[in-house]
Amino acid sequence: MRRAVSWVLVPIAVVALADSALAQAASPDPRVQLREGVKRDDLTPEAQKTYDAVVNATTPYGRGLPAPIGMWMHSPGMAEHVLPLYMYLRFGGDSGDAMYFPVRLTELAILVAAREINSQYQWTSHEPTALKVGLEQNVIDVVKYRRSVDGLGEKEATIIRFGRELFGSRRVSAETFAQAARVFGTPGVTDLAGLMAFYEFLFLSSNATFDIQMPPGEQPLLPIP
Repeated sequence: MRRAVSWVLVPIAVVALADSALAQAASPDPRVQLREGVKRDDLTPEAQKTYDAVVNATTPYGRGLPAPIGMWMHSPGMAEHVLPLYMYLRFGGDSGDAMYFPVRLTELAILVAAREINSQYQWTSHEPTALKVGLEQNVIDVVKYRRSVDGLGEKEATIIRFGRELFGSRRVSAETFAQAARVFGTPGVTDLAGLMAFYEFLFLSSNATFDIQMPPGEQPLLPIP
């Protein structure tokens, strides 16, 4: 199943520290300033090409790279390779039809990953987005509260089972793989695994490393003990 371009922005925008100078003075954590992100003018001409490939009028990031993905620009060499993969897995790449999932199923896969790694930031970012693109609340609640997938549609149930195995036991059973391949095809299964694994990479390489937290006043939506 191929889908058309659908630019859906995560509701949590660029992490801004209005009183960054005060925050830096009060904290020895060197990440405080880094969390403000990288300005285009501070990049080399080569790194600016990487930045401009994502931050432009044809993408959802016309105003700049928000946290957490903006943290990758602290290593322009890594960003050069990681950002195109992110754009493909998240939005379908330049053509918009590369991914094998409609946007509501892409959001479901992201929510499964966020739930399984207990990423409050990613869950709270993506639950409202998932609802906006048509993912039903009862499906979201199955993921959020780790309920049985009985009664869900075949595609939704397959994505949830796949993710629970991928993160829970760090492997996918032959039975679950065969089911996913039947429903989505081998390229689709490969994209599904890549999308889910990428969000764990995003969490570890950005949220965890640079300590990207929920914006002040943002209500967390994921029940984490």
